[in-house]
Amino acid sequence: MNSVALAHLTEQAEKARTQAAQLLAEDRNNKEKIAQQLQMLQQYRHEYALQLQQQMRIGIQSTMLGTYRAFLASLDRAIAQAQEALTQNEERVAKSKQKWLEKQRRWQSFDLLQERQHASIKQQRERAEQRQNDELSLTMYLRHRRKTT
Repeated sequence: MNSVALAHLTEQAEKARTQAAQLLAEDRNNKEKIAQQLQMLQQYRHEYALQLQQQMRIGIQSTMLGTYRAFLASLDRAIAQAQEALTQNEERVAKSKQKWLEKQRRWQSFDLLQERQHASIKQQRERAEQRQNDELSLTMYLRHRRKTT
């Protein structure tokens, strides 16, 4: 494979890897936001349930009790939705991570091929230079030998 084509493939693989990394970072950030929202909802539900218990100890009207229970039920639904969203986002993060790993491996493969190609070219140049030096040394030696004989 010529070096221009390999360089192009390596560059494209690096772009794909970078895009996959950005997507993974976005998915992780979204997961963190959802987890924080879930935690906030759970904390709010806990506090509201404690308020209800306190109100029940001192006596509460049935309409207020119904309001508390309806609100707790809506919090429970919101918590369930947030948990579902978190589960889905965790799956998305896992897929994004897998995709990034694939792009990373592909880029590493092309990068390794490019490194090997550069090393091979360098070795060929060094051998050619050594050959030239050997030929020049031999020529100078033979000239010097002719002059002395």
